[in-house]
Amino acid sequence: MQDYLKDLHRITGSFPIVELSALTYLTDPQGNLLLTQDPADGYWRLPGGGIHPGEKVVECLRRTVFNQIGIYVETVIFLNLFSGKEQNYIDADGARITPIYAVCLPTKIRGVLRKNSDSGAEIRFFATWNVPIGKVFPPMLGAVQFFLDNFPGGVPLKPFDIDRFAEED
Repeated sequence: MQDYLKDLHRITGSFPIVELSALTYLTDPQGNLLLTQDPADGYWRLPGGGIHPGEKVVECLRRTVFNQIGIYVETVIFLNLFSGKEQNYIDADGARITPIYAVCLPTKIRGVLRKNSDSGAEIRFFATWNVPIGKVFPPMLGAVQFFLDNFPGGVPLKPFDIDRFAEED
């Protein structure tokens, strides 16, 4: 299942497909938003990824966020669903994607924040006034803008102090 989306793109070719992804807003204690930068295209993205058949949203977040940044998402609150033709894009493999993003806010996480050495993705926290909007993956602009519009000072809930979940050696 690891290459499910790549296989789906290869099989469907340029036929339009709808992909559901689970994304999350992770913040540091100051309310700064965590984004990851894909070295392949330079765009900043919210942590998360594509849902596999039969997978629950929270299961997808657990799998993708842990693989991306080493944080295990235990529980979440669903915030919003983002969809629309303005999000459509053509993937690097030629697939015509209509994404739907289910965005959640974690209520309980644990782990140690780390870069995935395989992907080479950069990880960074941004203050709401400093998010590089022009470099956010265009289909995710609506989801990032929602955070900026609704949480201008960061997440109003208890911020997540990732360090306090560090596992002992």
